[in-house]
Amino acid sequence: MDNLSIINTPKTHTYYGFTAPKRQQKLTSSQTIATLKKLQTSLDVDSLLHNFAAIAAQHVRFTALSFTDAMNNIHLKTDCSATFQQNYHLAVEGKDLGSLRYSSVKPFKISELSILKELHQLLETNLMHALMLQEMQVRIMKDHLTGLDNRASFDENIQRSYSLCQRHKSNMALLVTDLNDFKRVNDTYGHPFGDKILKHYAHVLQRCIRNSDVAFRLGGDEFAIILQPASVQSTRLVIERIDSEIKNDALLSEFNITSAIGSATWRAGETIESLFKLADEDLYNNKFNTK
Repeated sequence: MDNLSIINTPKTHTYYGFTAPKRQQKLTSSQTIATLKKLQTSLDVDSLLHNFAAIAAQHVRFTALSFTDAMNNIHLKTDCSATFQQNYHLAVEGKDLGSLRYSSVKPFKISELSILKELHQLLETNLMHALMLQEMQVRIMKDHLTGLDNRASFDENIQRSYSLCQRHKSNMALLVTDLNDFKRVNDTYGHPFGDKILKHYAHVLQRCIRNSDVAFRLGGDEFAIILQPASVQSTRLVIERIDSEIKNDALLSEFNITSAIGSATWRAGETIESLFKLADEDLYNNKFNTK
């Protein structure tokens, strides 16, 4: 269950700040119960891993800890630049969970390895449940057709971005876009082809935005993008990039498919509703002007 590999790295390290571990070969019954209680306080993956790191540091001396799940997503990312790095593969009943990586100044002692094995066994089932819950939550927030975030995710993200603007005086922009005369596409070529166009358009939008921006499918052929941070200039650049991609796209050009984009930049005193209304009005003005 635990596959250990030691990797030599440059002799620099950052202490994780945990207390010195106790020397013992195995967990006592009371420690096992206390560990399980602590690990079961949260099904959030990051909270669970932070709790585990604090528990492990009571028994094993390490400077940093990170976890990479089976999908190569990194959680609990910390500085892992110590002399020794030790990896442990975690699995439950053949289901791959991912790998824990410890950084330490010295190789672990036999007593520490024994304790870690017990701790990992206590962690694995709780981690599996947390990862499953996280996967379900991600699916709930995704549009099944395009793979973009959906309307529920948009509502959550726009509220978060709005709060950031208010608290930190940062800025954001909202783009709303749809395909012109999309009903013609469905009526002429059928809904399966229409779905293909929607997926393709979603990929075009995704290519045109930064990693810090998020694209959403609101429903039908309606899409939105939250740009943050954003300015009038950077927003204009994104719009121009999308327009250029649409015009030069082979599939969309072949079937004469175009789109319109509306935008609004947040200003102090703006509400989410008024921001969306401004972007929506700009969308329809652009539709009218292009006819």
